[in-house]
Amino acid sequence: MKPLVIAGVVVALLTLLERRWPARLEPAPRMINLAVWGLRAALQVGVLPMVGLVVAAAAMQLGAPSLGISAWPLALSLPVFVLAMDLAEYLYHRAQHAVPWLWRRHALHHSDPCVSATTTERHWWGDMVLKAMLFGAPLGVVLQPSAADVSIYAGLTLWHYLVHANLKIDFRRWSWALNCPAYHRLHHARAPEHHGANYAALFPIFDVLAGSYRRPHGFAETGLDVEPHSLIEALAWPPAGAAAA
Repeated sequence: MKPLVIAGVVVALLTLLERRWPARLEPAPRMINLAVWGLRAALQVGVLPMVGLVVAAAAMQLGAPSLGISAWPLALSLPVFVLAMDLAEYLYHRAQHAVPWLWRRHALHHSDPCVSATTTERHWWGDMVLKAMLFGAPLGVVLQPSAADVSIYAGLTLWHYLVHANLKIDFRRWSWALNCPAYHRLHHARAPEHHGANYAALFPIFDVLAGSYRRPHGFAETGLDVEPHSLIEALAWPPAGAAAA
C-alpha cells in the first residue's frame, strides 16, 4: 500500500500546482479518473501479484534464460533494468495504437479532454494485467533484478504523473532527453496532424530512434470525440461501435 500512498501524495501536489499554474484553462474530469484509479489500485494489490507469479512460473518452466542482473553492481544492473522496462513500455504503447483491439481499450486514456496528473491512471482496467503478462513478469524472469533495481524503477515511474500534468513544463531543445508535459501532451493532441508521435514513457530516445519524435510547440487541446461521463461508462469501456484509429 505504501507505493499507492506515495503516488496519491504526488498527484495531490501536482493537482494543486495545476490549479495554480495550468497549461490550459479547461475543466478536468478528475473524479472519473480517480474512481478508475481506485479500481486499478484494487487490482494492483489483489490480482497483479498472482498474475505475476503465474506468468513467472510458466516462463521458468519453459526454460526462459536469465541474465541474473541482481548479482551485478547496481550502477550497471539499474540502467539495464530501467532501459529494458522503458523499451518494453514503448513497444507496448506503439502496439496500443497499431492493433485495433488494443486501441479501442487504450482510447479511454486518450479520451480525457484535459490531460492532468490524474489521467495517468485513466486506463482500461485490464491494461495492467496485460502488461504484467506480456513483459512485466517475463522481464523479471529473464533479468532477475534485485530488490533495489525494482524499488528505484518504481520510484522513477512516479515521473509519469508529472508527464501528464497540466503544467507549462517544456524541455524545448532537450525534449529528446526526458519526457515532460509538453512532450507527452502532443501525443494526446486532438488534432490529427499531431497523431503518431511521442510515444515514449520515460526516455524519448526511443522515439528518436524509431522516427516518431516530434518536438513540442505549445500545449495542444486533447481528447477524442467520445468520452465516458460516469464511472460505469469508464468501466464498461470500450463503447459499442468504437473504431480503431
